[in-house]
Amino acid sequence: MKLATFFSLVLPAIGDASVSAFSPGFGGGGGSNIGIMMRVPSVVVGNHYFGSRSSIPVPFGSMATINSSASKKIRLRMAKSGDASNDESAKNRLVSGHQLCSALFLATTLGMLYNGIGSPIGFGLPLYAASGPYLAAGVSSILSDAAEHDRLGSDTYKRLALFLTEFNLCGVSTILLALGGTALGTHLFYSLSLASFLSLSPTLAGYKTGGGNVISEIGNIIKGFFTFKNLNALIYLTGTWFVASLKVLKLIEMINLYSEGNPAKVIVTRAVRFGRLALFTGVLFTLKDAANRDRLEGTTFVDLNFLSSIALGTMAFYTKTVQNCMTPLAWASAGFSAFTAMNGIVSVVKNSKR
Repeated sequence: MKLATFFSLVLPAIGDASVSAFSPGFGGGGGSNIGIMMRVPSVVVGNHYFGSRSSIPVPFGSMATINSSASKKIRLRMAKSGDASNDESAKNRLVSGHQLCSALFLATTLGMLYNGIGSPIGFGLPLYAASGPYLAAGVSSILSDAAEHDRLGSDTYKRLALFLTEFNLCGVSTILLALGGTALGTHLFYSLSLASFLSLSPTLAGYKTGGGNVISEIGNIIKGFFTFKNLNALIYLTGTWFVASLKVLKLIEMINLYSEGNPAKVIVTRAVRFGRLALFTGVLFTLKDAANRDRLEGTTFVDLNFLSSIALGTMAFYTKTVQNCMTPLAWASAGFSAFTAMNGIVSVVKNSKR
């Protein structure tokens, strides 16, 4: 780009400055003194000062110094423009990444349900197994919406990102089940492991964008396991403890299997269930926090209520089919499923009246 063209594009951004090129011969010399005509707030040429709105010819070879504050304005505007472009590009990557993973998780869910129809082991296990990627699809969609509206800095979405990461790490391990072959079809575990692996990138990037601090967040979550402010929050907290206890029991089972020398793919089957329970725990804990703040009417929490209701319902159905009766575990799952569904419906009704 020629210098005259450059100045004609950039300098108009400085207050009321303007610029135009002039022909050779300025200063009585030959054609080597091509320069510009500047109209700027203040200009110093050699030992001469030209005040505001002075129109002066400035050869490119002269010692012209533009007011420093004007130069800073140019640099600041260029920096802001570049930062805004980078931020928008990063946001678009987060949104599209979560949307892609949500679609993959949902496809895996539908595949598991389809393969479970007419299964010799019954429909209970495939239905419960599908609740994991189903919940992950919903959470990924919620995080996508949060990224699009610049809300990833909220504690709600940072916590969901942490629990989804825990699910994803367990989900990636299902590649071992895909390689070993299972009754539900190897392609479904390839799909789950791929979706979980791809989901790690936008989930962790979004957590970082939101300014998350893992150690601080874990500390807040532990503290939140012992606090509630109203009856709704107490019931959600009870549900959180219920699912978290099952998660701990699953971890102990995995440790025992490892110590007994069982094959890796046997341990992975428990790891998948552990990840599913981890995500259940995170969703219920997030709803408990929303109940503490009387925010259950928010769109995010309405969605989480319906998601957790369906997921807990599949747990109740699976437990009943395995035991051939309604055990305390099945009743508890069904009870929390009904509670979250009721709160979701109440929130929708309240929102419709506003």
